[in-house]
Amino acid sequence: VTLYFSYEHFYVLYCRYWELDSDHDGVISREDLLRYGGHRLSRAIVDRIFEVGARPRCDGAGAQGRSTSMHYDDFIYFMLSEEDKGNRASLQYFFTCVDIDGDGVVTPSDMRYFYDVQTSRMESLGHEVVPFADVLCQMSDMIKPVTESRILMSDLLREDIVNVVGIVFDALFNLDKFIQFEQRDPFAERQKRDDPFECDWDRFAYIEYNRLAQEEEAREEMELEGGGQDWGGDGWGGGGSMESPF
Repeated sequence: VTLYFSYEHFYVLYCRYWELDSDHDGVISREDLLRYGGHRLSRAIVDRIFEVGARPRCDGAGAQGRSTSMHYDDFIYFMLSEEDKGNRASLQYFFTCVDIDGDGVVTPSDMRYFYDVQTSRMESLGHEVVPFADVLCQMSDMIKPVTESRILMSDLLREDIVNVVGIVFDALFNLDKFIQFEQRDPFAERQKRDDPFECDWDRFAYIEYNRLAQEEEAREEMELEGGGQDWGGDGWGGGGSMESPF
């Protein structure tokens, strides 16, 4: 039941934060955030997240601190938005990031800025590059903005597209999700529609929590077999110490 505080959701959020905060100083840097999800995000969007992403700790007084570090409560805003782009809060989060000049309108020029970086990443990893003109055409067909070549927040919040329009942002800066969308299996998509989860975040948190629980069980078994030896390192999961934060 997720109508109130969910320990599983907290555990998923905090473990991901703990993984990224490699020196465990309580904040994560731009370089830390670039490692999120196996480097799935481009540097262009990470820079914008640190500059203008919704931050509960931003009080307008510390612009320099805002641009260099992210606290846990800031990270919650980011991760909920990144893993579930099918709601107003998440769409607003990334709309603000992509709207480079802050005029409340996302134009082809704004999108091109991010997609050029995405193109370079696709080329370097050997993926087939989808031309920007094709991506822009797909976006326009999906969104059908009131004014051509001028996407407003209200365009994204139309009831018929609000749950799926997040792929527009994935195409601009999230390489893994964009490729998954381009190579999606219609049968798997049908299964997803029939599962018990009401949103992408609930689905992601359930899968991620079970993955983390299995890793924790495996770690405990290894410790028992190894006589409780110290595995070393100073991180958690993927790279450093395998010790969880709890």
